[in-house]
Amino acid sequence: MKFNFPIYSIAFLMLLISACSGKVSLNHFVTSPTPYERYVSALNETALQNTVLGKSWLVAGQQSLADSLFVELPHAEKGYFTAEQPTAVSFRYSVRQGQAVHIQLLTESSDSIKLFLDVFSIEQGKLSSIITTDTGRNISYEASKDEVHLLRLQPELLVSSGYNLQIEQRPTLGFPVSGKNYRAVGSFFGDPRDGGQRSHRGIDIFAPKGTPVVAAHSGMVSPSTQNRLGGKVVWLSSLKKKFNQYYAHLDSQVVRPGQRVNRGDTIGFVGNTGNARFTPPHLHFSIYSLGRGAVDPYPFVADNPGTLDELTVDSSLVGTQARIQTTLANIRQSPSVKAAIITTAPKHSLVSIGGASGSWYRIQLPDGTRGFAHRSLIQSLEKPLKTLIITESHQPYVRLHPEQPVAQLWEGQQVEVLASSQSHWYVETANGTRLWMQEAA
Repeated sequence: MKFNFPIYSIAFLMLLISACSGKVSLNHFVTSPTPYERYVSALNETALQNTVLGKSWLVAGQQSLADSLFVELPHAEKGYFTAEQPTAVSFRYSVRQGQAVHIQLLTESSDSIKLFLDVFSIEQGKLSSIITTDTGRNISYEASKDEVHLLRLQPELLVSSGYNLQIEQRPTLGFPVSGKNYRAVGSFFGDPRDGGQRSHRGIDIFAPKGTPVVAAHSGMVSPSTQNRLGGKVVWLSSLKKKFNQYYAHLDSQVVRPGQRVNRGDTIGFVGNTGNARFTPPHLHFSIYSLGRGAVDPYPFVADNPGTLDELTVDSSLVGTQARIQTTLANIRQSPSVKAAIITTAPKHSLVSIGGASGSWYRIQLPDGTRGFAHRSLIQSLEKPLKTLIITESHQPYVRLHPEQPVAQLWEGQQVEVLASSQSHWYVETANGTRLWMQEAA
């Protein structure tokens, strides 16, 4: 069975909604209407905005923008959204200028459903919209600078669906030395030069003398063809890009000033002219951004997208509830043992599993805390912890979760204890109803 998120902090969420004076707007996040905002406006114009379900949907979307879950690219997740409890998921990830981010989203339900996908840049705590869609399933965009981006994913109301999300980064330019790749880079941007008196303003790509050097991007050849440091060089004024390309230490050039070249065209050959005459042959490659000067060219050309970890969790648990099976479980900010610990959950704590990646589950605790838990920390609720006979003091603890079903419990009734949290039991009745109860005094 798919889960209904139990959340301790529902009272806080209702206070948040009431503070919004009725109608909810996200205009403070973005400056132009988006599919998401249009949907919010539609909710405001109907009775749905006043229902518990509608309010929960609005709060879920806003809260996800404040979540601090980080992932490293490439990242893939198998996840599930449930109609009974509206949720939104978001991930933060770092991007570099010169990279293109590719997002692929596959759903298990009809493509006609609205699944809102929004990408924001984050600068000084402010969000700026980059991509917004409710129908796109394959999306690409280029990073204009080094920063952190946030991707939010949220379905429309009353939609239950599994999904597969993949986010990866790729270079926007071709590799400038024929037959070589990122492994041939032997010196990087910022490396010290001349005993630390200056820093390297590009990358050095080592290859045998005479290896073809090709245009990383289409451009126009500039007049400058030789200088003291670079020896024989080629400058390309990029077409439709706000930067210039610089190729140095060439053994020879095969283009002339004013010539237009296309990406992949040979413009010269690897050598060691200029101040590289006592070093192995290599290409010095730089990018000079208009108005900013030299920027790190490595992300522009590094064709090493990384590998996705194989999914090794029990994927049947995605979209269900489970519990912690170890004495203490570290809940982390990212799916990595090196990631910061958000909180520590005690044994038998209930978790709701919203997604899975590699050997990690993305989980939510009853108090609303979200994070990642390693598969070794999680077990299913298939086998109850114990059987409990209801006494007069065992009654539903509705203050713990105001939206839970109001079950009729009577003395002598038998329930199964599935999990616990902060002196409360999470139990299941004979008819399958699950609810929180306060432990007996």
